Amino acid sequence: MAKKFNANDLKKVMADDAQLTRLFFIMLGSFILMCILVPDKFPTWNNMKSMMFQFPEIGIFALAVSLGMLLGGIDLSVVSVGNISTIIAALLMNKLVEGGMNGGLAVVIGCVVAMVIGCICGTFNGLLIAKLGIPAMIATLGAMEVFAGLGVGLTDGAAIFTPEAYAFIGAGYIAGIPVPLIIFLVVMVIFTIFLQKKTFGMELYLVGTNRKAARFAGISTDMTIIRTHMAGGLLAAIGGIILSSRVTSAKASYGSSYILQCLLVAILGGINPNGGFGKVPGIVMAILTLQFLSSGFNMMRADSYFKTFIWGFVLIAAMIINYYGDKAAEKKKRAAAAAKRAAEKAAAAAENN
Repeated sequence: MAKKFNANDLKKVMADDAQLTRLFFIMLGSFILMCILVPDKFPTWNNMKSMMFQFPEIGIFALAVSLGMLLGGIDLSVVSVGNISTIIAALLMNKLVEGGMNGGLAVVIGCVVAMVIGCICGTFNGLLIAKLGIPAMIATLGAMEVFAGLGVGLTDGAAIFTPEAYAFIGAGYIAGIPVPLIIFLVVMVIFTIFLQKKTFGMELYLVGTNRKAARFAGISTDMTIIRTHMAGGLLAAIGGIILSSRVTSAKASYGSSYILQCLLVAILGGINPNGGFGKVPGIVMAILTLQFLSSGFNMMRADSYFKTFIWGFVLIAAMIINYYGDKAAEKKKRAAAAAKRAAEKAAAAAENN
């Protein structure tokens, strides 16, 4: 017989990850706030559908950035990786279609090639960091410029238009659900499982927490770094596919403002910049929080600088709340431990008497 989920179970789950709980209420609060401020437009089905097309690409890019942060580094090249992957894929798809291939098949081949290119770019980043010992920020910053320059060289800075069938990925529906949202959910579920349930995730977290201890524990830190950045490259390519298919073209400069948003999402989502801590659900809630605020303020015709101010304010507020929340939780834990020790001493004294 299935065990009932009672109030005590709920308290335990909330206590196990208080930061995620606080982030959930921040997300809920932002949604309610926008419903109050823009009641005639924000809580409509049309707006919900619009948001379902908007946030998946940034959410996937943010997850790619987060993987680098979990290692205690950062990946600044994800948008450039996404762009170069889709530029090569677009050139290939156009050649295949011109050669008489069915558009749908050409798109499938193009997407597979894009993801392979993304993995290669990520592996390149991982080798720079693991084998050459270049700091992650410097390595990925240099790689970002290399990939962006390569993209400009292949296209002369112009947009490469894609086959008509490619637009389905960024603007189509499956059973009434936007395709970008489906891709986003599948990616988040897969990486939640890999990070929380598989050996890959355990090794990644341990390397991010203490690389020397991970090495003494028998973990190949170099391979963990390379595999993690390869996974980040794959995610970057998927994000690039959604972005380019939504605008039916590929270009080296697409998403130029995304990297700062991705960092904002990752940190707001609870990814520790020093490595070793953070969960995928936090990223999901962070991207939804920022999407609610962005959509709501767009409807209010707020200035873009004001939106940037609000995003920064939410990030700082969340960090302050987490700081004092964690401090209170630690104080409570110490008090409980002290009470337990006092009870054990009292029990021992009573037994001796």
